[in-house]
Amino acid sequence: MPTFAQSFLPINFADRKGLAVRYELALSLGKNIASWRKALGMTQEQLAANMDVDQVTISRFERGTTLPSLPSLNRLARILGVTMAQLLNEQPTGKFSKADKIAAFLEPLSESEQQFALDLIGRFCGFLAEEKNRRSGL
Repeated sequence: MPTFAQSFLPINFADRKGLAVRYELALSLGKNIASWRKALGMTQEQLAANMDVDQVTISRFERGTTLPSLPSLNRLARILGVTMAQLLNEQPTGKFSKADKIAAFLEPLSESEQQFALDLIGRFCGFLAEEKNRRSGL
């Protein structure tokens, strides 16, 4: 007969082995989330804003104290520019390109917001290039 607390757990996690598997998964997934986030140069705060959650939630995911739901895991993967399988099983092998980083920041935005951000980036880069040319011409 399960204890009162065990009755709230899914049946396959009510035994110690199931809890151990869940714990190992949470730790491994948390480590991978942190690795992919850092490879993109994102802070926990930035990832939390893109996920529309508190920074504490991201911290709990990364420490393995909370497992994200499947919809949250899917959203994390999209924001980080990886598949759910990669997020579950792999750590990044290298640094992301600048384009990958920009794409990760744009992902949670609507189409019109993405276009606005891209226009803003384009104008700002044009301004910086003009400034560089002006300074080198002095």
